[in-house]
Amino acid sequence: MRVAVWSPLPPSPSGIADYVAETLGELTRDTAVEVVVEDPLAVDEQWRRLVRVCRPGEETPPDLDVYHVGNSPAHAYVHRAGLARPGVAVLHDWNLHYLHLGETVERGDPEPYLREMRRAYGAAGTLLGRQISRALGGEILPALYPLNERVLEESLAVVALSRTVARLAARAVPGRPVLHLPHHIALPLAELPTRAEARRRLDLPADALIVTAPGLATAAKRLDVAVRVVARLRARFDRLHLVVAGGVDPRLPLEEWIRKAGLQGAARVTGRVDLADFVRHLVAADVVLALRFPSFGEMSGAVVRAMGVGRPVLVTAGTPPADEMPDGTVVPVDAGLSEEAELEALLSRLLADEPLRQSIGRLARAHVLEQHDLPRTVRRLHAFLAEAHQRKDELSAAIAQDRAEPGTMLGYFKEEVRWGARDLGLTGAHLGLDDLLSDLVKARPSVQSGL
Repeated sequence: MRVAVWSPLPPSPSGIADYVAETLGELTRDTAVEVVVEDPLAVDEQWRRLVRVCRPGEETPPDLDVYHVGNSPAHAYVHRAGLARPGVAVLHDWNLHYLHLGETVERGDPEPYLREMRRAYGAAGTLLGRQISRALGGEILPALYPLNERVLEESLAVVALSRTVARLAARAVPGRPVLHLPHHIALPLAELPTRAEARRRLDLPADALIVTAPGLATAAKRLDVAVRVVARLRARFDRLHLVVAGGVDPRLPLEEWIRKAGLQGAARVTGRVDLADFVRHLVAADVVLALRFPSFGEMSGAVVRAMGVGRPVLVTAGTPPADEMPDGTVVPVDAGLSEEAELEALLSRLLADEPLRQSIGRLARAHVLEQHDLPRTVRRLHAFLAEAHQRKDELSAAIAQDRAEPGTMLGYFKEEVRWGARDLGLTGAHLGLDDLLSDLVKARPSVQSGL
């Protein structure tokens, strides 16, 4: 089987690039793989030596396309390709709202975004889309409307990295193959260093209590709350330090928060680090802070890695890491009005009790090494891709039966009727819309907008 994998590769700042690169060694054992990226020359040489890396349109005609879809502009070309040629969608995020905004509103062209909101959510989608496109939706509204409907409908099959997303996908496209594939654990060091060795390598204080927030710092990571809590806890733990191990969203006033809290001498913001140093920062930590609200349905690779090196991880309650990891392997923090007080109480308890930290870390590491093993997860993926390939003709026919060509009057009518059907709970029903609607559009071949 020849597979075209559509995804960025390192050194792309997308975490999905690292995820995909880590799977290639195992995937290429049983499969002929090409990776489609926007700029092959920008890809690290080690991956270009392992597989053929090419631009869109230059791939060898594959038996199956695999699209790694994430909620960022780095995956826009993957999203477009998946709609043009159905394949297997690997959903790293349930919510793709910011992907759509980046391709439309942020480029000064809101109309395609508004049409997509109308298509997915009817008249309410039009109203809310106008609000969001004018930057009036805050962080919450985009989180409530995933805008993934077209990706799901145009995919032969779906791979989800959390049980939550797998359940939602199976409900959205009944009858399509859906696989829950646990996010694998990959540690790019031949042997994990000790905490002391990692701190020496990273020039971190040997005797400090270190709370580490890994990955790109964004508003959803709740770092404003974390900074205030760490600043207060220093009255009890004078050796307490906060490390942000990753880059920072330029819109985030992280340095200002640190300055206002008086943490300048007890906080470090590393900027983007390579994967080896990223893992060293997890090893160097006493506690890992991986809050996320609002959540977009992702299973965090940073959480899985932190658990894999045996560190207790604070996660937001109600998110996939909190709901799907066994009790006692992560520490949930409620995202409601009590978030700050709860974070302070839990962090204080963990920092004061080293045996408790070690106990949670041991349970976390044992679970991840058993259930998130890389070769095991890739074998499951390979078997699922083989099934999708075997059923490709049948699944393609089902997609073609319901497809509505954009820019046509028939397509517009079909989308309107299908939205109404979804609203009535008829998801997945084949309505025979071409026969029902074709007489209405014979004299009117196109439509510019349904808004």
